[in-house]
Amino acid sequence: MLCDVHHHFLPEEYVEAWKASGTIPPGLQPPKWTLEADLAFTQRHSIATTILSLSAPGLTPFPPHLQVPFARKVNTLAASIAASHPHRYGFFATLPLSPGGSVPLSTTISELSHALDNLSADGVTLFTSYDSHYLGHDFFRPLWEELDARSAVVFIHPSSPPSPPPAAVGVPPPIIDFPHETTRAAVSLITSNVIRDFPNVKIILSHGGGTLPFVANRIANLGADAGVLPPGKTADEFLAEAKRFYFDLALTAFPGAMELVVGFAGRERVLYGSDYPFCREGTVGRQRENLRGVEFGGEEVMKTLFPGLMGRKEGG
Repeated sequence: MLCDVHHHFLPEEYVEAWKASGTIPPGLQPPKWTLEADLAFTQRHSIATTILSLSAPGLTPFPPHLQVPFARKVNTLAASIAASHPHRYGFFATLPLSPGGSVPLSTTISELSHALDNLSADGVTLFTSYDSHYLGHDFFRPLWEELDARSAVVFIHPSSPPSPPPAAVGVPPPIIDFPHETTRAAVSLITSNVIRDFPNVKIILSHGGGTLPFVANRIANLGADAGVLPPGKTADEFLAEAKRFYFDLALTAFPGAMELVVGFAGRERVLYGSDYPFCREGTVGRQRENLRGVEFGGEEVMKTLFPGLMGRKEGG
């Protein structure tokens, strides 16, 4: 049974508002998405279960007065898809979030509670940074406390860096920068002791954890040598916390990269992700072929992460 934990949906109203905001990166256009096309895609690629999420930039391009109602609209739509296809779909809730003060954190937590308690969300999506604050910043600590109390699943998706570099290398910045942003967010969660202090939260890093599996030993050892890790945190402890994340294989299931991720994290911490519809079908198909014979997290891991979703499947 294949569960796709990195799979996006793009409601038409959301796409139109995103276009109107003028924040779509040059060279990138959101693909058209429909539920019918999505179902056909999952059937072609033998994906039994899909967890829908909103991709970057989430709600950040929208003015404050639109973020909260848009979050509710997106979450209600995702919940309706999951309810009408209970054996095929789950979803990660979208949260309005702004350390800059435009959205009170109490409002964020209220939407979190509504999504988990009333809409049966399977977790929440957080982006790597908001208003130049990475997820380990003290602003987010009450949110992590709530997520920990609920033993929630958090899907971390990269967003554009606080100061995006120019597209000087000939490709849109997100194609290169997103993996680095995931790494920065992960390191901020380790060095701020969020990972240590909130052990009940189960965090999925996108795209094989960005560059974390490749640079974790470098950061751990140089950080310890330079005395820049938190007081008392050793290189070994840094690495142990880095391996507590889950890692999806979206745009990572290629020779060399996927072996690195599985070797670093262990197969029980590695999950399948397609990154549909941003990742085109030919690239998805090549990665599916590459994964033949590769062992990674299976049904038991899915039951641990998504008991509600897996219970619905078994009940059907």
